[in-house]
Amino acid sequence: MLQVAGLAAAVAAVAPASAQQTSGGLSTTIPSLRGSVDGAAGGAAAVGGDLDAAGAPPPALPGADPAGTSAAGGTPAARPRGRFAPPKGTAKTEDRVRRPRVGPPPLPELQAYPASLRLRGSGAAIDTVGDALRPGPTVAALPITARLRTRIDDTPFDAIGYDVGSLRLTPYVTQSFGFDSNPDQIQTGLRPSAFERTEGGFGLASQWSRNQLTASFHGGYDAFFSAPEANRPDAVGLADYRFDVDRDTTLDAEARFALDTQRVGSPEVVNGAQGRPLISTFGGAVGGAEQFGRLDLALHGSLDRTAYDNAQGTGGVLQDLASENFNDAGLRLRATYEMTPVLRPFVDLFADDRLHDSDLDYTGYRRDSVGATGQVGSTFELTRLLSGEVSAGYGGRSYEDARLKSIASPVFNGALSYAATPLTAISFRAATSFDETTVAGASGTESRSVTLEVTHALMRNLTITGAISYLNTEYVGVPITENTLSETLKAEYRLSRSLVATASFNHERLNSTLAGASFGQNVALLGLRWQR
Repeated sequence: MLQVAGLAAAVAAVAPASAQQTSGGLSTTIPSLRGSVDGAAGGAAAVGGDLDAAGAPPPALPGADPAGTSAAGGTPAARPRGRFAPPKGTAKTEDRVRRPRVGPPPLPELQAYPASLRLRGSGAAIDTVGDALRPGPTVAALPITARLRTRIDDTPFDAIGYDVGSLRLTPYVTQSFGFDSNPDQIQTGLRPSAFERTEGGFGLASQWSRNQLTASFHGGYDAFFSAPEANRPDAVGLADYRFDVDRDTTLDAEARFALDTQRVGSPEVVNGAQGRPLISTFGGAVGGAEQFGRLDLALHGSLDRTAYDNAQGTGGVLQDLASENFNDAGLRLRATYEMTPVLRPFVDLFADDRLHDSDLDYTGYRRDSVGATGQVGSTFELTRLLSGEVSAGYGGRSYEDARLKSIASPVFNGALSYAATPLTAISFRAATSFDETTVAGASGTESRSVTLEVTHALMRNLTITGAISYLNTEYVGVPITENTLSETLKAEYRLSRSLVATASFNHERLNSTLAGASFGQNVALLGLRWQR
């Protein structure tokens, strides 16, 4: 009984603190954890009182009822009940909403380098592994990602060259030994011979952000062991410089030269001449280009000189080929319009004047002449697989000597490159030219050539090339026609970036309407090239 009476007295003592009388009657509110987040003051707030944690009422806000009752009926203001209680003294009734974090993401958690575990407890601030100093575990370490694979070099055997200031120089030298079935390139009296060929050259390219300089040179010499009279050199060189005045204006200059020999038995050289007379050509061009929107206009002037060596005939008779030396001054205008980024049609006009050192050549003809050629064509690049330039037009030459017939003929020029597969490339070239001659009664020659070449990589360091070419030469004014067919097969095995083993075989056949001028020839070569 005493225990029951004690419990009843405890409940009676708590009841006055949990309920209060109001003007409208008795209101009882049960405290709830959901509706109270104000600590010790939550219990008082839950029953309608405005007591703070110390039991004193909070300061009244302006315009608020200090007694906590409404102006109309004196009813105590209802306290909002929700997940979060609003700040004290406010009249908001909606629940407060948790908003997402605004700002940069937090830094990753601090992580220690794996190797630093062996120094734990040593008091060291850094961890030394080999030659690298690694920071201690007080630095935030970004998550470790998978390392990307190194990109495979597509040209692991190409020459890398030397850097000469801001220029890249790529030299090479090739030494070859082989066999030639007809070194003199004659129809009768063939004397096959083994021979050696030494050749070398270089490429040069600038590494500038603007302007450009490029140059190339190639030279070689064939030395025959059993036919020394057939020894002959050959060389070709070219240098181009472009100066960028501004975005739309450029100036450029070109220097060029070539060295070759005339074959014994050709219409220009009497049969039985000793040695092979040299032909040398050198000159250059200067000009510029201006761009007007999609229209590009280029104008260049050129000057070239061609010189012939005299031929020493049988019995000491001198053939005065030097009387054919001449200078050629020309002017070229080209207008190009960019229809699309891959298609650029153009119109090309060229005119030149050839002046010889001698008024009369050794056959008694005046060979000074003027010529003009007009062409329409386009440069293009289709799907990055087929690119090049093709043009067609009409050209001609008229001569000072009335006995020499004028030349008038269609012209066709082109250079195409087709990447059939990543391992196979096909190229096609075509050219038309009007050249000089010393044949009595002939104005000049019309030459047309086409070449088809296929290159295939059997391996990354083994490449084979097959080529076939055809050359047709017409002597205008005389009934002489020459047709030359040539087939070539080459292979290159790259031992390293610097050493390349080479092998080639060439068959050539010339058929001429001139008696005794036709010939056939087979040439095989094995060599080793050093390049850088």
